[in-house]
Amino acid sequence: RILVITEKDMVVIPSMGKEEIKLRTFRTQQNPVGIENTIFMRFMYLRVLDLSDLLVEKIPDCIGYLIHLRLLDLDRTCISCLPESIGALKNLQMLHLHRCKSLHSLPTAITQLYNLRRLDIVETPINQVPKGIGRLKFLNDLEGFPVSGGSDNAKMQDGWNLEELADLSKLRRLIMINLERGTPHSGVDPFLLKEKKYLKVLNLWCTEQTDEAYLEENANNVENIFEMLTPPHNLRDLVIGNFFGCRFPTWLGTTHLPSVKSVILANCKSCVHLPPIGQLPNLNYLKIIGASAITKIGPEFVGCREGNLISTEAVAFPKLEMLIIKDMPNWEEWSFVDQQEEEEVQEEEEAAAAAKEGGEDGTVASKQKGKVALSPRSSWLMPCLRRLDLWDCPKLRALPPQLGQTNLKELLIRYTS
Repeated sequence: RILVITEKDMVVIPSMGKEEIKLRTFRTQQNPVGIENTIFMRFMYLRVLDLSDLLVEKIPDCIGYLIHLRLLDLDRTCISCLPESIGALKNLQMLHLHRCKSLHSLPTAITQLYNLRRLDIVETPINQVPKGIGRLKFLNDLEGFPVSGGSDNAKMQDGWNLEELADLSKLRRLIMINLERGTPHSGVDPFLLKEKKYLKVLNLWCTEQTDEAYLEENANNVENIFEMLTPPHNLRDLVIGNFFGCRFPTWLGTTHLPSVKSVILANCKSCVHLPPIGQLPNLNYLKIIGASAITKIGPEFVGCREGNLISTEAVAFPKLEMLIIKDMPNWEEWSFVDQQEEEEVQEEEEAAAAAKEGGEDGTVASKQKGKVALSPRSSWLMPCLRRLDLWDCPKLRALPPQLGQTNLKELLIRYTS
């Protein structure tokens, strides 16, 4: 163990003479500070180098000497580039570059890190990447995959082509950005993601658009791209963000995702209908934010567009525990079933109750006419719902009466504007 001291906001390693230092892990709690470059020469046995949140502006070429390094954490540093010598770190497994606001390119040598398991470039403004990310076949976490629709002939590109994902069969977590730049042509494998059996977390993000109207051609393009990114059956968490197509992908409205537990739909501003996800059997967390084109949420949301869900044995949102709906400025109506269907079901229930009690002549039913009876199928809708949050939905007139038949424990309605 070594005591590290600071001098004028600079981490300085004390002199140790000629003694060989076999330090394995370097971290500092001083924040923010800079660090002297000699650390890269003196700690040749480092396995973990954590420089996150430090005022580091440059990584010297001699970092290539740290051949035993497994983790290099440069999150939220001020670096503007990475040296090509990083390719010498053959044992590197995790490279963290989260929110490096001055970093705009990745070195070509990054495609030589064949043992890399995790690469995080989320919220880092990368606009130049080397072709060949698909060579890193051991990648488990790839966070911040910038999509490019340009030529794949150049060594450096503004993003990676979708085809580069084909060989990354061990992915467990994938965050894709700039999806609107992709090109859904015939050369793209239709099972690009569907056969990735280890994939558990998938985030699909477009670039946040301006308030200007979207071109129909661009909207159709992004719809086609999302349609071909069918997730595997074992997916657990799904996020769709800044999607500006008019229709959600069809795979989201089916039972194709039997294992998904969490779904977040963020800023999907052009969709006028929510996807019919009420039949996802294991969904327990649903968050919908900024769907500004939606004025009504109806029966299609719970998946009863075909036939009458309330009169069957089907259950809508069977495991949903938390529902958050936020920033919906034009949302006015919310219903789970059509009014006509609800009235028909109530009449059938009253008639059945009359027959059961011997009131075949309808006398019992007539006595109950005008009363709102609790449905014997009260468990058909959100039987596990515990919390409902409604934020900034100023035009919503009323809550669906069926919510009163759920096990809801917490209801939060809030306006921040």
